[in-house]
Amino acid sequence: MQFLPRWCGDEQEGEAYLQSVREFGPPLVDAVESIPFPQMQALFDGAFPDGNQNYWKSAFIKDLSDEAIDIMVEHANTAPSPATAIVIELYGGAMARVPADATAFGHRNSDYDVGILSQWADPADSDQNIAWTRGLYDALQPHATGAYLLNFLDKEDDDLIRASFGANYERLAVLKRKYDPDNFFRQNHNVAPAG
Repeated sequence: MQFLPRWCGDEQEGEAYLQSVREFGPPLVDAVESIPFPQMQALFDGAFPDGNQNYWKSAFIKDLSDEAIDIMVEHANTAPSPATAIVIELYGGAMARVPADATAFGHRNSDYDVGILSQWADPADSDQNIAWTRGLYDALQPHATGAYLLNFLDKEDDDLIRASFGANYERLAVLKRKYDPDNFFRQNHNVAPAG
C-alpha cells in the first residue's frame, strides 16, 4: 500500500500529523519530504505514459465496508492489464468543513472515492479493458452515493456530469450563462449555460 500525504500549511504542524502514521509500523520506504506544489502535481506522470489507452470511472462510496473491499479485491485480481489501478481516496477532514455550496465541488460529505483507472498499451485490448472497468463500476453501485469525482471520469453523459456537481450544477449553469453564454469553454466535462 502506498500512502501519499499532502499537507498545505505549516511544515512543523504537518510533521506532527504525519508522526502517528510513521509510528504505525516501519515503512519499506519513507520518502516524504517538503516539495513545491508543481513537483507534487507531476509525481504520477511516469505512471501514465503518452500513447497508452485509458478508460476511467469513479464513484463515491458510503463507507469502506467489507463487501465493497471484497468487490474491489475480486476485480483487481482479474484486471486485464497490469497498468490498471484501483485508487481509494479518503475525503473528509478540512474539506468536509467547507459548506457544500462554497465551491463548484459539492460532495463534501463523502468519505471515500474509488477511482478505477484502467490503462493498457494495445488499442486492440480496448473492449476487454473497458468492459472490466464498467463491470467493477457496476458492482460498486450498491455501495455508491450517486456522486462522482470528475477527475476520474471519461467522456460521460450530461446526467453523470450533473451528478458530479450535485446541487451546485444549476448555480454553475447560471454563471456559465453570464461568463460564457456561447459555451466556448466546452472541451471538458461541460456545464452548459442555463436557459
